[in-house]
Amino acid sequence: MAEQSANGKPARQLVIAPNGSMSVGQAQWFFIGICGMSIIVAAMVAWQVLWLVLPFIALEMGVLGAGLYLSIRDNGYREVVSVYEDTIEVDAGRGRPERHWAFPRLLTQVQLLAGRGRNAPSRLLVTRSGRGCELGRCLTDEERAEVAGRLRKWVRAPVLDPASDA
Repeated sequence: MAEQSANGKPARQLVIAPNGSMSVGQAQWFFIGICGMSIIVAAMVAWQVLWLVLPFIALEMGVLGAGLYLSIRDNGYREVVSVYEDTIEVDAGRGRPERHWAFPRLLTQVQLLAGRGRNAPSRLLVTRSGRGCELGRCLTDEERAEVAGRLRKWVRAPVLDPASDA
């Protein structure tokens, strides 16, 4: 959460991001280590005339590399919610804003809907007149409820006073 002034307008800003446990460098070193150990074991087994293990090791390393790539790529996803005196803006994307929504602050609703099933995650929506966007898919239900409470408070506040923020 941050407070800023854009074009002289006070704003509150909330950045929603997945909990990425590994950086790109850490993922690269992990991949190199696992590949190195697997190649050593595969070479020892292949030396015993069981060379058929080599294609399977290559397949395993390819699947591991693809999984690490997808995981790291998803760590770059961000949702930025900016609440200004008269508008609410949401930008979402990886590395740069790929999608943008803007809502007038008046009559905009922040809704936290229960999941469709017993174990389904809740949904956090920012809507006005039937159109809107879903936020926080990468969050847990508890985090989504906290974000919903904070956004409701910001949207309903008559004036964006930095001293009243909690």
